[in-house]
Amino acid sequence: MCCRYPGMPKQVYILLALFSLTGFFFIFKTQGNKKKEENAFLKLIPNEYRNGIYLYPANPFSEEKALVGRYLFYDRRLSFNQTRSCASCHDPKFSFTDGYRRSVGAVGDLHQRNSSPLINLVFDRYLTAADPSLNYPEQQLDNPMFHTDPIELGWKGNEKEILRRLNQDQYYQAKMKAAFPGDKDPFTVKNVQYSLASFVKTIISFNSPYDQYKSGERQLSDMEKKGMELFFSSKLNCSRCHGGANFSSPSLTDSEGNLQHYFNTGLYEQYPNSDQGLYQKTLLEKDKGKFRVPTLRNLAFTAPYFHDGSVQTLDEVIMAYESGGKNHPNKHPLIKGFQLKSVERKALVNFLITLSDSSICNNKSFSNPFEKDETKY
Repeated sequence: MCCRYPGMPKQVYILLALFSLTGFFFIFKTQGNKKKEENAFLKLIPNEYRNGIYLYPANPFSEEKALVGRYLFYDRRLSFNQTRSCASCHDPKFSFTDGYRRSVGAVGDLHQRNSSPLINLVFDRYLTAADPSLNYPEQQLDNPMFHTDPIELGWKGNEKEILRRLNQDQYYQAKMKAAFPGDKDPFTVKNVQYSLASFVKTIISFNSPYDQYKSGERQLSDMEKKGMELFFSSKLNCSRCHGGANFSSPSLTDSEGNLQHYFNTGLYEQYPNSDQGLYQKTLLEKDKGKFRVPTLRNLAFTAPYFHDGSVQTLDEVIMAYESGGKNHPNKHPLIKGFQLKSVERKALVNFLITLSDSSICNNKSFSNPFEKDETKY
């Protein structure tokens, strides 16, 4: 209700009342739209996991952003020389990795590490192998777009040309406006990142044999059950690092009671200067050789393993832990070795394979939407 002031014309009161009502309506509509968008995303997440997700507050989800993000994800015009796309290193048939020890950038440079799977990213507190400052896809996208050592997509110094290239496409002209209706010019670096992030966040994988077993839809074999017992046993302690919805959430704490996310597992006695892990971010000696705990989902499709792709098979991974790892001063005390019979190792591998969801690799919602060479449009 408007306050009445002496001498104010009646028409002014009416206009003020209309502006007030319009404002209330706008706020109500905006809040309603945000709730609708939030609900649209939450539908993708199983009920029991909805409280454990991380979403970037500045980029509320919308189906329009995810739609245009899917096209951008597969578009090689996103690299400065039109040779690489996000999907070049994150191919759905490899559960959004690429099958190489280390990925290759737009000018042929090798990336520092093995390509990480892009499934269930909303459950990860930290997104990369050794940078705790990156908590959301919207932040992490600066790396592939603007890195110069190595060059991945090569956006640095080429932003205007790449955005101009996208703006010439009639599809993007319409869809970017729909995704960012309040922007006079929707073709910005931020909006490209927000669109890509919105798409990537929809890549949710909870249809593995293990998930079906938990929901009562199927049974595991005796061998798989034996492997599951070993995985969750105190003898192996696998689940103390690989917990949570994504099998990537540790339950281990430091001396001050803080949850730990990065560990030195003794993969090397001396880690190469080119990749010292968390140390490269913190410059603390105690962080040399420490890397984030990776997801164990979809291991059937994401070989080679470890941060540098140095191991080809799950048998080799398990045997590395059986041995207790190499001697390194920062190796976590939990890595002390154990003994498995060959049949037990086989059972553990069989269980790990039950965490793989093959439907994610051929889900049309995540596939390449281009029917012809997108660089010729």
